[in-house]
Amino acid sequence: MAGVKRCFRNGGQIYFGEVEEAADGTCLRHGLGLQLFTARPPETAEDGQAPDILHGRYQGAWRKGQLTGSGVYHWSDGTVYEGYFLDGCPHGYGRIKWPEGTVYDGDWNGGEMHGQGTYICGFTNLESHGIFWHNCLRNHAGQWVNKVQEREALRQQHLKINAYPSTSYFMPVIRCRGKEILSKALSMSQEPPFLVPFLLAKQSYSAGPEVSLTSPPPLCCAEADIPGARGCTFGTSIHISHVAAEKRRVRHTDPLFQKAIQTALVESRPFALIWPDDEKPASPFSNHQLEVPVDIWDLENAHAVPKEWCLDYFFDKLVLPTDIFDPPHFQCSSLADAFLPESEVQSAFSRDACWSKDTKEPAHPEMQPPPVLHTLRTLLISLRKVPNGAEDESIRKHMLSRFGSAVPLHRIAVLVAE
Repeated sequence: MAGVKRCFRNGGQIYFGEVEEAADGTCLRHGLGLQLFTARPPETAEDGQAPDILHGRYQGAWRKGQLTGSGVYHWSDGTVYEGYFLDGCPHGYGRIKWPEGTVYDGDWNGGEMHGQGTYICGFTNLESHGIFWHNCLRNHAGQWVNKVQEREALRQQHLKINAYPSTSYFMPVIRCRGKEILSKALSMSQEPPFLVPFLLAKQSYSAGPEVSLTSPPPLCCAEADIPGARGCTFGTSIHISHVAAEKRRVRHTDPLFQKAIQTALVESRPFALIWPDDEKPASPFSNHQLEVPVDIWDLENAHAVPKEWCLDYFFDKLVLPTDIFDPPHFQCSSLADAFLPESEVQSAFSRDACWSKDTKEPAHPEMQPPPVLHTLRTLLISLRKVPNGAEDESIRKHMLSRFGSAVPLHRIAVLVAE
C-alpha cells in the first residue's frame, strides 16, 4: 500500500513521510519524506541520552527506499545539494554549494559533475562554464582539471599560515571569566564562523576555588571539567617546546600527536597545543615558573616564537592535519577515522557515505542506538600572560608579532581569562 505516512526512528535515523507497506508489515520509504541523520558524542554513547548531533538532513522524494527524485540534502559542514537524485546519488540537474561559497550548477551523473554546467570558485571568484566529464573541466590550455581536487587544494591553501595578510581579516578578542572560558572555547569551534580558540590569561588572573591550580593559567582553566564538557588532560595535550626538543634529538614525534588526538577523540576532550612563555624555564613536566611583569610595549612588540615551535614543522595529514583549523570539514569528511582505534571507526559520517542505501524497515525492528560521532575540538594555549591593562588592539598586535609565523591566525579567535 503506497501513500501511507509513517514516522519512525532507529539507529540515529529519524524519518517522517510517505512509505510503501507490504502485507507482512514491512515498509520502504516511498514518496515524499524528511530524514534526519543524528549521532551522539562519546560521553553520551552509553548512558541512554537522546541523540544531540545532527550530521545530515534530507527532504524530498524517495523510491523503493532510495533517494530518487527531487530533493535537498544538507551536510553538517554547511554543504547543500538541491536537485535530482537517482538510487541515492545526485543524477540529472542539481546545484551544490560548499561552505566557502563554491557553487556548481549543472548536470550530474552517478554523484559526479558530468555534463553541461557552471562552476564558480568561492576562493578565487573565478567562473567557469562548459561540458564536465567525471568532475573534470577542460581549461584554456586544453587540459582536463578535476574541479573537486582543485577545490580541495585551494581549501588546504586557505588553511596555511600567512595565507592572508593581516589587514584582510579581523581577529576577535573575547574576555571571559576563568570558569567560563572552557565552555566558550568549545562552543566557538562548533558555531559559525567555526574559529579555533586561542587562550591567554591576564597577569593578575586568579583562579577561583572551582579551578585547580596544578597548571599555570590559562591551562588550568582548560583542564577543569565543567557541566556538559570535559577539560583537556596531559594525555590530550601537546607541549610544543617538548615535541620541538624531541625533533631536534631526531626522535620520532609523530606518535605523540597521533596518540593525543586519538585520546581526545575517544574521551571527547579538547586537543590542546600549548606554547610556553619562553622567557621562563619551560617544561611540560614542571609548572614552577617565575612571574615576569609584562608592559604594553613588551606585549605589542613580543619576539616571535622560535621557528621550531611553528606548526608548519608538524603539519601532516596523518599526524597533525591542517584541518584542525576547519572543524566542520574535519567532522564531515571522516578524518577522525585515521586516528581512531579500529574498533571505534564508523563510516556513516563522510559526505560520500551519506547517500542513503536503505533496505526495508521491519514492522517491529530491533531498536539500535544512534552511532557515536567523534568530534575533535582544538584549543591553542599560550602560557605567556598579558598585562592587566592591555586593550583588544594591543592583544591583536601581540598575536601577530609572536604567533604570526606559527599559527594560521585568520582561523583563530582570542579568549582572554580575566
